[in-house]
Amino acid sequence: MDLIDNLYAGLTKEQQQELIGLLFKKSKQTMSYFRRTKDISLSKLEVLADFFHMPLDYFRKEGAFKTTNVSGNNNSVSVGNVSVNTNLMLENDSLRREISTMKETLKAKDETLKSKDETLKSKDDLIEALRIQVGKQKCADAVE
Repeated sequence: MDLIDNLYAGLTKEQQQELIGLLFKKSKQTMSYFRRTKDISLSKLEVLADFFHMPLDYFRKEGAFKTTNVSGNNNSVSVGNVSVNTNLMLENDSLRREISTMKETLKAKDETLKSKDETLKSKDDLIEALRIQVGKQKCADAVE
């Protein structure tokens, strides 16, 4: 729970409100209630892991990511050798959106290239058909 408290403390007020909204949806629960329960459901743990861009194992007590050195301030939270900086999380989100946009652009370009390839094939087929027709015409003219 200390890990979650320190991660939470390192967030801006807006990010804290966003996290509370994600954790408690439409209920009236608060972080203080969350701290008192000390029993975190898997669904809430998944929300935390997604929000902080961490694997679920990061929050396990006996997991490979367990740490004892937890400290934080208004800008970042350092957990052992892992640092979660809110600016980096925002940049990460921005880069993910940019990658998504680039993937969409690449898909559109691939579709355009496929369409052009089909057009070229149609033109090649037409040219071949015309060559055959011209060849037949030449044969017919030679016979006459």
